[in-house]
Amino acid sequence: MSWFGHAMFLIESRSGIRIVTDPYDAETGYTPPEITADIVTLSHHHHDHNNVTAVGGLPRVIDTIGEFHINGLFIEGISSYHDEVKGEKRGRNTIYMFTIDGLTLAHMGDFGQPITGEQVKALQGVDVLFIPVGGVYTLDHKQAAEVVKILKAKVTVPMHYKTKHCTIKVAGVEPFIQEMPVVKHVGSTVLLSASTLPSEQEVWVMDYIQ
Repeated sequence: MSWFGHAMFLIESRSGIRIVTDPYDAETGYTPPEITADIVTLSHHHHDHNNVTAVGGLPRVIDTIGEFHINGLFIEGISSYHDEVKGEKRGRNTIYMFTIDGLTLAHMGDFGQPITGEQVKALQGVDVLFIPVGGVYTLDHKQAAEVVKILKAKVTVPMHYKTKHCTIKVAGVEPFIQEMPVVKHVGSTVLLSASTLPSEQEVWVMDYIQ
């Protein structure tokens, strides 16, 4: 998996199926990468998450809740909200769970609400969690830390926070990692399999590709 900043990741299966999550536009301060994919998931239709035109390869676009079986992969869209008042401020958000090569990954999009029991049940057993931590439009560092403790993913990757390139007014990653007991700084691309998951919960802070 590779990170391009904000909430945009490339997830690639062993068979070469490529998934891009939440592609952004240039208004974020990041330069949209030249990238191709088979599948693009959109957590919601804001400009920093739905720039499908930046992704080549005529991908299938998923932007709703439900279950999707594509090229041997299983993707589930789970309903949630972009804010703490059931979407009244910023609308709905879709969490995506991907089952790929024996791993379960969950991309929280712009999750901005207290997590519900129903969502915890749906996300039970997640191995890799991509979670926003920058606050303002999503969970802040303390709220994100609570979700991490509840879901108990082996690997948590923070996203949607202030970086050198990001022009969106959100907080940096530092307050979040101060809440976490085990933090590792990894590169912009990570190879991961079910057999190489850490035995204890870890936070992986990724570099981003620009």
